[in-house]
Amino acid sequence: MRLDEIVSRPLQAALVWATLAATAIYLFIFEPGKSGFFLVCPFRALTGFTCPGCGSTRGLHRLLHGDVIAAFELNPLLILSLPFLLFALMRYTNAAVRGRQLTRHPLNPKFIWVLFVVIISFWVFRNTPFYPFPS
Repeated sequence: MRLDEIVSRPLQAALVWATLAATAIYLFIFEPGKSGFFLVCPFRALTGFTCPGCGSTRGLHRLLHGDVIAAFELNPLLILSLPFLLFALMRYTNAAVRGRQLTRHPLNPKFIWVLFVVIISFWVFRNTPFYPFPS
């Protein structure tokens, strides 16, 4: 049995937005690394190197407090990808509320490979002692 057979799509979208709102409130109140329930990056704990996601929670905390520069310094890839993630969520919400199917736009495999290379390059570059990622 699929989820959309149990729960209507508008309710699914509302649950996603409610979860995001609750997470944002929690993240606004509690600073990662100092209080609250925040997991440690297993890759960083094992290797001492940062992964592409390291700094995301602290960056979102800073972003929620209006400090875009600090958020960007903690994880630029996350901050640059947020508009695309928000667009995808808005698109899904719009389709769910209107009762329409999401139109599928298959991605060109070249785009997926470029995205993969960008993430891997970011991962490697952020572990070098060069600006803007001092070690």
